Amino acid sequence: MINEIQINPPVATYYSFASLNDLRRINYIFGANGTGKTTISRVIAGEQGYEQCQLVWQGGSELERVVYNRDFVDRNFNQDGPLQGVFTLGENQVEAEREIARLRPEIDKVNGKISSLNVQLDGEDGQSGKRQELSDLEPVLRDKCWKQKQLHDDYFQAAFTGVRNSAERFKEKVLEEQLSNTAALLPLEELKEKAQTVFAKNLDRVEPIQAFSANELVAAEGNTLLQKVIVGNPDVDIAALINRLGNSDWVKQGRQYHEQEPDICPFCQQSTDKKFADDLIEFFSEAYDNDVQALRELQVSYGKASESLLATIQRCIDTRNPFLHMDLFNAEAQALAERLKSNQIILTKKVDEPSRKFELELIGPLVTQLQSLLAEANEATKEHNQTVANIATEKRILTDNVWCYVLNELAVDLQQYQKNKSRLKSVIQGMKKSLQDKGVQLHEFKNQVKELERQTTSIQPTIAAINDLLQKFGFTSFSIGRTDDGRYYRIIRTNGEDASRSLSEGEKTFITFLYFYYLIKGAQSPAGITTNRIVVFDDPISSLDSDILYIVSSLIKSVMEETRSQSSQIKQVFVLTHNVYFHKEISFNRTRSPDNTLSEESFWLVKKQQNGSAVVRCSQNPIRSAYELLWDDVQSVNISSINLQNTLRRILENYFTMWGGMGKEEICAHFDGREKLICQSLFSWVNDGSHSIHDDLYINHGDQTNEAYLRVFRSVFEKAGQIGHYNMMTGGGSEELAVLPTLPIT
Repeated sequence: MINEIQINPPVATYYSFASLNDLRRINYIFGANGTGKTTISRVIAGEQGYEQCQLVWQGGSELERVVYNRDFVDRNFNQDGPLQGVFTLGENQVEAEREIARLRPEIDKVNGKISSLNVQLDGEDGQSGKRQELSDLEPVLRDKCWKQKQLHDDYFQAAFTGVRNSAERFKEKVLEEQLSNTAALLPLEELKEKAQTVFAKNLDRVEPIQAFSANELVAAEGNTLLQKVIVGNPDVDIAALINRLGNSDWVKQGRQYHEQEPDICPFCQQSTDKKFADDLIEFFSEAYDNDVQALRELQVSYGKASESLLATIQRCIDTRNPFLHMDLFNAEAQALAERLKSNQIILTKKVDEPSRKFELELIGPLVTQLQSLLAEANEATKEHNQTVANIATEKRILTDNVWCYVLNELAVDLQQYQKNKSRLKSVIQGMKKSLQDKGVQLHEFKNQVKELERQTTSIQPTIAAINDLLQKFGFTSFSIGRTDDGRYYRIIRTNGEDASRSLSEGEKTFITFLYFYYLIKGAQSPAGITTNRIVVFDDPISSLDSDILYIVSSLIKSVMEETRSQSSQIKQVFVLTHNVYFHKEISFNRTRSPDNTLSEESFWLVKKQQNGSAVVRCSQNPIRSAYELLWDDVQSVNISSINLQNTLRRILENYFTMWGGMGKEEICAHFDGREKLICQSLFSWVNDGSHSIHDDLYINHGDQTNEAYLRVFRSVFEKAGQIGHYNMMTGGGSEELAVLPTLPIT
């Protein structure tokens, strides 16, 4: 079935888009001549010149279209050669008919499964289904991948080179890396730190920092002289006194003064003899002097070593190595300098007071910390310099590490994506395989039907049926025969002469319709008789007498009744007409309520407005009578002046003249003065507009003219005492009708 007909402008009288959607098995389309009905039938038929218009098929499966319109008449009757034969199944081929009857439900069943599979794959609208579900996975993953790019782009621009400006390419790169990336997963901070070096634009080699040692200074901390009590010779007479005083360092200082004044005691200022001087010299023996000298040497060497160490440390600082933790290193170096200064003071005290014990503050931990910081910086420097030497390789490795991190961040999303993608691909593949199998099965069934049709078809049953109808309906002056080759019809008189060029318009229309009617049940070739199809009747009663109209209506209604059956090969019917009586006859159904439609039918109106043709869906059968339709046009805000002229004339003539027996003069007699002139001009205008051709040089009707004469038109009903009828027909009131007769209009 056709779900929707889309008419894309410009085509014929359609200047804007028009759509007939949610179509049913039986569809009634009513419209006046020239409104665009035949355009709809040509769109359904797929005629050349209507390619921009679209048909939306249920389940995506197209059916054969059999269209009756004036194009069909021209192709099949108004031609020099004979009509093509309409093949039907031979009446005596019972077994073949039974086999074809058995195969047709099987074909319908397979077609139904194919349609169902197509709907599952692509949806009813062609934009959903499993294929769309599979397609919808991509933008979801793309957005999640792009968020990762935006999150890390500031640090890893070099790693994202080539995919930074396209979310789709970034997603494709993620999927590509998922298949091939084997890099190590590193912490984000480490990646950022490496990126500052590897991805730097100007990358230079860094000089390592000179190492240093403080072994001499550390060794001084354990010198035994610092803990040794250095005193004089205990065997000298004066030794007992000095030891009792416990201050040999004080005595030693006094010895220096005694050497300057040998006769005076430097401690009590009394006279001394030579023995006192000898005892002082003997007390401070050579061993004492050696120890003191060793202390002085230790003091000097410690000072020099301290200066050398601090100078080396300062040079380390001056290198400005980017990998050295400068703040921590400066703090440790300052602490070491303070401690060395303190130890030098301690050594000075020891030299001045050899008899006292002293301990140096330990510098080992501070030196070790500085050496550790230095070693870390040199290790980082070494790695940096290796990176500089192998920058291309390092960039590749770090890029792989970055993508590995991104993949790890997207691991859950990628897993879900691959799972859903694999599932949907499997489902789609299975459906495609089923479609392929069903297609093969359908092809086999159709081949079987074609073979049966070739064996059993003949045009003779169609000839007999058409001739029988012609006889029953009084067409006795001609009949249908077949050509010598048995494949075509010809129209012959009773004496056997060709009658195709001497038929009246009504006879041509009727016989062409009968030909189409039997074509619906058959085909124009021996194969294809039993295929499912859609049937279109576009104004099939043109030029027919009224009695033939009911015959045609009856035949069409039989087709529609057959269409209501699910097993029928006719799956959908369209009836397009401008004739009110034909429409009412063909659409009559006693089971339908006046204010509703049946589930298998739809009603449409085609109107020609100032901006072109338009199609309107109706919730109920829109056709009551031609007279009521004329009043609908009076109330239309978009009616052209030409159409309005014709409408007003027909209403006035039918209501007042034909039904009421009132002429123009009698009507105008109800008016006086200027109003009478207006009434007379109204009758003149409507007749001029509906029966003559306007000269654009002298006449120009517009919207204001429409409004003015519509007001006069209403006044005619007021003056004639028929305002109640006017109000009823326009919906403007509920006044009772005048007693004029309401006869039907032809």
